[in-house]
Amino acid sequence: MKRTSLIFATGLMMMAAIGFASCQKDDEQDPIITQAAEDSDVDSYYDDVMTEVDELTLVGDSKDSQMMYATLGGQGKRTRKTSWDGICRIDSVTYENFINANSRYERVKNGLIVIRTYGRYNEAEFERTITFKNFTINGNLIEGTKVIRKTAEHEYQITLTNGKITFTDGTTYTRTIERTRTWVAGYDTPYNIWDDVYTLEGSATGVNRQGNTYTHQIKSALMFRHSCRWIVQGIIDLTVGDKQVSIDYGNGECDSLAYVTVNGKTYEVKLRGGK
Repeated sequence: MKRTSLIFATGLMMMAAIGFASCQKDDEQDPIITQAAEDSDVDSYYDDVMTEVDELTLVGDSKDSQMMYATLGGQGKRTRKTSWDGICRIDSVTYENFINANSRYERVKNGLIVIRTYGRYNEAEFERTITFKNFTINGNLIEGTKVIRKTAEHEYQITLTNGKITFTDGTTYTRTIERTRTWVAGYDTPYNIWDDVYTLEGSATGVNRQGNTYTHQIKSALMFRHSCRWIVQGIIDLTVGDKQVSIDYGNGECDSLAYVTVNGKTYEVKLRGGK
């Protein structure tokens, strides 16, 4: 059976690549460019959680399971406890200074994630709800409720409500998400994950670390290929207060370049992952 992460986490994990470093000099940049990078880094934290969730739910659902270094790789300790509420499976995952060796990021996780799952991703009905209890990534507190629900064949609705990250410096970034993920290629080869292609549409809103209200709108559907670490296509419009920045990821090439336009000026940027 194909990993659930191929539907929900692969593209989202790559969203961490939205963070960027401009090829222009710092004094030529508008501050909104920095805020755009922070916006995508917030996405990467929630998406990192999705990768964890999908990896854990593949281990098995028949009995309690304790996973440490020798099981899936990593440092520290990760413990999963499974129970059932009628037809819904509940996985409670506790982290103690855990670093996932399979992840692209060397992030330290602590606290508890609770995962409630109904159905299977490839069945007609599927829904998964993720909540957090004193859960941190690199000391940053993650909050909110994330729901993934199947709405059509190869199509899934993703929502995040009451999303909030409290950073180690005390600043906060709130997030509400409404998105649609579509599996557009690779679903006919369930044992070959590398040919999968996804698109992502939708929006996000909230208040950033500077206290400014923002709207994050996918103007042209983002496209992800599992074989490429970068977003390969699509446009995001980020509005912060009365300023707007457009991020263009190109037309399908697998490269680390994107183009950011603000106040009529376009910067060529190199994509990077969130820390």
